[in-house]
Amino acid sequence: MDKKVYFKIEELQKENENLKKENELLRTVIDSVHESVYVVNEIDEIILYNTESEKMEGLDRKDILGKKEEDVFAQPYYFSEEVTKKILKTGKPLIEQPYWYNLNCGRKTNMIFSAYPFYYKGQIIAVYVIFRNMNQMSDFIAITLEMHKKFIKQETNHHDGAMFLLDDIIGITSKMKKITTEARRIAFRKSPVLIVGETGTGKELFAQGIHNASLYSKGPFIPVNCAAIPDTLLESLLFGTVKGAFTGAIDTPGLFEQAEDGTIFLDEINSMSFSLQAKLLRVLQDKSVRRLGSKVQIPLNCRVISATNMDPIEAVKKQVIRSDLYFRLATITLNIPPLRERKEDIEVLARHFIRKCNTEFGLFINDISEELINFFERYDWPGNVRELENFIEGAMNFVLNKDKILKLHHLPEYFGERLFLLKDTQNHKDSQSTVIDNRTLQSALLETEKSIIESTLMRNKGNISRSAQVLGISRQNLHYKLKALGITNK
Repeated sequence: MDKKVYFKIEELQKENENLKKENELLRTVIDSVHESVYVVNEIDEIILYNTESEKMEGLDRKDILGKKEEDVFAQPYYFSEEVTKKILKTGKPLIEQPYWYNLNCGRKTNMIFSAYPFYYKGQIIAVYVIFRNMNQMSDFIAITLEMHKKFIKQETNHHDGAMFLLDDIIGITSKMKKITTEARRIAFRKSPVLIVGETGTGKELFAQGIHNASLYSKGPFIPVNCAAIPDTLLESLLFGTVKGAFTGAIDTPGLFEQAEDGTIFLDEINSMSFSLQAKLLRVLQDKSVRRLGSKVQIPLNCRVISATNMDPIEAVKKQVIRSDLYFRLATITLNIPPLRERKEDIEVLARHFIRKCNTEFGLFINDISEELINFFERYDWPGNVRELENFIEGAMNFVLNKDKILKLHHLPEYFGERLFLLKDTQNHKDSQSTVIDNRTLQSALLETEKSIIESTLMRNKGNISRSAQVLGISRQNLHYKLKALGITNK
């Protein structure tokens, strides 16, 4: 074979291989983008259909490629006539157009699309369409706003009253992942939100996160603790005053006015009196506020997030919250589960608070003992996450610089007593069960005695004299029992 021919063939093979690689790369990129992309040829056959299209429409490209649009999509289907065939005839693109249609499953989808003609050697041989699901766009906008807020927070340390993001919420349980996803989804909307949860579950953390992921994130975040302010003062604080409204009154904008273009967070709304709730309802319905002593209505543009630490349905039944106000505030309701219902989150939260205290106190605790975690997971946490944080912070005040692991004996006496009470109760149940399991009375009594002595020693941080005094025995007797029962006093 002629060398020139040989090299020409080799060159063409390399060029062909490069084209294959480039084609595969482009298809991989198209499958990785968040927009749906599909292409039809000059005879209206679908020749490209990316992964995002499959997800959005619930179809498989294997069942679509090579088929005409009207043979694939649910009828009636007008997109082919109104868009792709029209562009094949006119050669004119359609940019950022709204459109809706029914999927094969019967669900309606809303989208915004752009469609373009593809020319090859002066002829239109295809139309490619790029479209975005409207609900998906809302999620992207919410995530983008939250990330933007995070960058601002990192660069300027300025947070307009809301320092937490939804990304700051810690939880590995399905319950917490679900509620965080819901919060991120509704953040972009303008509807009022009612957050329900026990004291210490993190209601304000969610409120701040929703604000920072919303269109109101550039505005202020105004928190109001309705339980901490007397009604007479709360009314003037919320709605504002004009000079002469009462003795000493001056022209002052209320918190609703101060929350303009931002968010007002009404915490413990169930603590507000019925009469003030009626006035608040009027503000929410009219979307305007009138200062005390004024006749002028001031229009409002702010989002309202409220919270209650009791079941709102029960609160309505007991006439703690007005039913009409409840329905106005609870357009969207988020229920935050208590810590006792998500025990898997306890260790993750504990380690987070340890890292936080390490930074604040200049410590180097890098682990937490399994014994302490076991106690934490058996405790009911009436104060929820806030109580856990206080437990950890209290314990971190008692660690030494040489300590590397947070242990049970680091807990302050007040916190320790709560956990030791839990242990004593459990040990009592265990001793009862040993008797039931055909163990002798003598062995059961010895186990119980050993458990009580161990817990008393831990409670008194190993102090023999103090432990003997609590147990009502002499130091010598306690030493004897430690040896006889095989107890090591650490």
